[in-house]
Amino acid sequence: MDALLNEFKSWKKENQPLYLDLKAHESLLFDRFYPVFTVLDHILQETTAKRMKLDSDLIKIFDVGLAFLNDQFESCKIYLSTNFHNDIHELMKFDSVINYVLFAEDVRYELEEKQRKYDKDTLDKLCDKLENIIDKQLSVDGNLGLYVDEQIRVICGDNELDFYGIIDIFSDIADTLGITLYEDEEIVIGKDI
Repeated sequence: MDALLNEFKSWKKENQPLYLDLKAHESLLFDRFYPVFTVLDHILQETTAKRMKLDSDLIKIFDVGLAFLNDQFESCKIYLSTNFHNDIHELMKFDSVINYVLFAEDVRYELEEKQRKYDKDTLDKLCDKLENIIDKQLSVDGNLGLYVDEQIRVICGDNELDFYGIIDIFSDIADTLGITLYEDEEIVIGKDI
């Protein structure tokens, strides 16, 4: 387990500047990584402080979360360097499209993991279309999200996809570990009492 913890420490050291840039720019990509990163960081802090003892469940959580971060964050770094010449502001113009690409890959993974039949050609075409938008830096249609949702329905076909991806799982894990991911802001209408 020490190897996994050290790998996460190295990942953090290398990637935290970009992670914090995504946060500062209120990126959808930050929202994608936040639950996973927060859970892993919590486990690291708690085990380092000896307030938490690692068991097989925590090792599995850490292993899956770190693999997710490595894979998907690396994709973002490749887009940033290859398509946007390391300009975070240019990447931000396409963060929703990159998020859709990563989501489509999450769906592919989920369907294959559950050994479900799906429309692979449509999924490939969807990913190609999204990649084309990024590669050619085309304008992003305001209805792209609706289009992606519809294509995902076509891809899944008759499967009742009870899609519960890594992000959802790590949000639940955070709750179980007592980590508050999102603060609800109280809104007062009228006079403060």
